[in-house]
Amino acid sequence: MKKIGLVGIYFPGAYNALHENVPEGFELIDALSPETYGNLADCEYLISRLDIDPDIINHTPNVKFWQRWGAGFDRVDLAAWGERGIPIATCPGVNSGIVAELAIMLMLAGYRNLLQINRNLREGHWPRTEYFDRSFMIRGKTVGILGLGHIGKKVAALVSAFGANVIYYDIIRMHEQEEKFGYRYVDLDTLLRESDIFSIHCPLDESTRGMIGRSELEKMKPSCMLINTARGPIVDEDALVDALSTGVIATACLDTYGKEPLPKDHPLLTLDNVVASAHAGGNTKDNHINMVNYVYSNILKFDQGLPLNTDKDIVNAQYLK
Repeated sequence: MKKIGLVGIYFPGAYNALHENVPEGFELIDALSPETYGNLADCEYLISRLDIDPDIINHTPNVKFWQRWGAGFDRVDLAAWGERGIPIATCPGVNSGIVAELAIMLMLAGYRNLLQINRNLREGHWPRTEYFDRSFMIRGKTVGILGLGHIGKKVAALVSAFGANVIYYDIIRMHEQEEKFGYRYVDLDTLLRESDIFSIHCPLDESTRGMIGRSELEKMKPSCMLINTARGPIVDEDALVDALSTGVIATACLDTYGKEPLPKDHPLLTLDNVVASAHAGGNTKDNHINMVNYVYSNILKFDQGLPLNTDKDIVNAQYLK
């Protein structure tokens, strides 16, 4: 019986689905906290969600394949695992639809002042027209997308359905998307200057860490709304607080932050022009089974020597020996 080690924090539905759908010939071993990493000694496969202690590498002498739950890998030492010859795979695109939906929810909540109106109602007020001068529709706006990957493409499709114009910047130009849907490729400077809504969908790495800083924010329109459902450190939070406080940009709608959980006294939470979510973009009950199926499919394919679900799944290929 081949053993798969399960590491990290899982919602009950996801945890149960992982245990209920273990492939035949495999056994799932819980090692959900550093105190139980000793359970991983005989495991050949590893499944993990969220950040895990880097010391786990010393508890996995027999692991030959690591499958991440989700698409993130920004806090994993890719080189160290690659030098051991262990591929690290992610699940690109599995969460893309629900993260894109969250991005749209944030846009609508920010443009229609949903949180402020709800708070007023709870306080006994009826603010039917109070927010008229700061309420807007997505139709006719220019939505700038930073990173036209799995999520960025879905956000582009959704805002197009609302009647928005889409511009994008990505290190890879998507000619097919431009021809098929009319999206316009621009450089980053133009993306910053022309966007009414600036939506971030690029991965976090050394090239994108702090990519949106003070000078970038100052290039945006004063009416611009910034959306971040990617990774917090892509945006300089101190600069963002200053920009929101001084009217450099109008609104920020955020699901991710430099430090998580976000401290309750964080300056972002004091601003009325911030809509804050809790890194919940990938968390819906009905998407868990899709992730479970993808995770186990990759493990089975690797075990059988077959290609993984996509050629983009392995994220540390350049370090493998």
